[in-house]
Amino acid sequence: MAANPTAKVSLKWTRYIPHEPTPRQAVFLSLPHREALYGGAAGGGKSDALLMAALQYVDQPGYAAILFRRTYADLALPEALMDRASGWLGGTDAKWHAQDKRWEFPSGATLSFSYLQSSTDRFRYQSAAFQFVGFDELTHFPEQDYRYLFSRLRRLEGVQVPVRMRAGSNPGGIGHEWVRQRFILDAAEDRVFVPAKLTDNPYLDQDEYRANLQQLDPVTRQQFLDGDWSAR
Repeated sequence: MAANPTAKVSLKWTRYIPHEPTPRQAVFLSLPHREALYGGAAGGGKSDALLMAALQYVDQPGYAAILFRRTYADLALPEALMDRASGWLGGTDAKWHAQDKRWEFPSGATLSFSYLQSSTDRFRYQSAAFQFVGFDELTHFPEQDYRYLFSRLRRLEGVQVPVRMRAGSNPGGIGHEWVRQRFILDAAEDRVFVPAKLTDNPYLDQDEYRANLQQLDPVTRQQFLDGDWSAR
């Protein structure tokens, strides 16, 4: 099921999000669904959309969010999630706990960063509880890791913060088939896909990036430039 990118939306916002979302990102940020995937083509603003979504409720006491990449090296790359969050939050009253890879906010809310590299890493979170779990580049993960983290989504009775599983991804990667099946082929009432392309992201130099994508092999180029989940 694909979300309507032109629908009028009402956004939950916090002062920790430093710039306006694109129209597609705004749709993603407003979804009431428990589960959602954003992206398709490269350059559509996936990482920004995920970080914005994770920060929407950090003004609420007790809120806990976590963002995953496949490896720690993926998290630590320039312009990757942790670096991007540092640029957004470094001048605010949020506090960075380097050892735990976690931002803590005056409300007591937290935003953590972690990875799921081995087949047993997911069990580190067996006693944890989050109201937001996000996967950057979901097709880099096996399906069992993604499904297991649903068991960590929970909230106390009476708490109004939504419980959300969110992801961003391009086609391709080890998880391509299961992600395509779950979000593109299998419609579900509480699961939605928000497609986005390079042309949906005004913050990038689109001509320059498009020229770089032309250097890819034909299949990868079709996946990254067009967001084509059927490219083989």
